[in-house]
Parts: sequence; C-alpha cells; structure tokens
Amino acid sequence: MQAQAAHSASLTAATRTGDELSSVVTAAVESCRRRGLNMTPIRRRVLEVVAASPTPLAAYAIIHRLSGAKLLGSPTVHRALDFLVGAGFVRHLALRKAFVPCARPDEPFVAVRTCTAYGDTSETPSEEVRVAIAQFASATSFAPHGRAIEIEGRCASCNGAATDHVP
Repeated sequence: MQAQAAHSASLTAATRTGDELSSVVTAAVESCRRRGLNMTPIRRRVLEVVAASPTPLAAYAIIHRLSGAKLLGSPTVHRALDFLVGAGFVRHLALRKAFVPCARPDEPFVAVRTCTAYGDTSETPSEEVRVAIAQFASATSFAPHGRAIEIEGRCASCNGAATDHVP
C-alpha cells in the first residue's frame, strides 16, 4: 500500500493540467502550421485525449473516450493516430499496443520507460540509445524507422513494492 500511495503522488505530479494540455495542443497546432500539415478537428481531439491520459491508451480506449453519444469509426481514429505518430506528436508503444504523447518530440533518440505496476510512461533523451541504434543499423545493414527503445519495468516509486501487487 505504501508503494501505491507513493506512486499515486507521482502520477498526480505527472498528470497534465488544463494549461499543460493546452500547451501540448497549441505546440502541435503551431508545428503543423509551420510544416504545412493539416491539424483537423478529429486529429486535435485524439491528441487531446492521448495527452490527457496519465497512462498509455489503446486505440479502442481512445475511440471509446471520443465517442460519447455519437459512435466514432475505428478507421477515423486510426488515421488520426497515424498522422499524429508520423508528425511526431504521439508515440506508439508497440509493447503495450498503446499511444502516449511525445514528451520530447524534438529529441531524435529516446528511451521510453513504462512502469509495469501502473502503466505510466516517461521519456528520456539518450545518447546511448542513438549509439546503440547506429551500431545495430551499421552491423546489420538495417535501416530503422523508430528512434525509441521501449523499456518495461518498475519505476522508482514502485521499486521494492510487493510483486503480487495488482493496481
């Protein structure tokens, strides 16, 4: 229970305020304007939903949160997610089959850490990740598309918590 309380405090600090959400969306809209990309209303709403969540969201969770009284089509949300990932505003976590906002869209190489106890994520720019990817690509003649390494484990708040803990 002590780890859960510590982690809850950590999550509260990580949850974005209205101003921070507005800042994430405003930065994305401005980036689209500068780059000649079209931030449609649905793309904006999908970004808002992803950015508001303290944990990664699967595509169907995003659809559910957006639907309300009007059912939103899966292809519409998937196309919006494809755009947001391609533009660098949202990151797809393959291990979780979920999406998170890019905390550091201008960083070309990041390590994305996901707490397996609670699911929250954080990004850290990493020269080591850049070097490892470059060495791997060179040694295997492989041209990677992604520039992030996903790492699952227990965050500092959960480290040492009972292994049978289920949130």
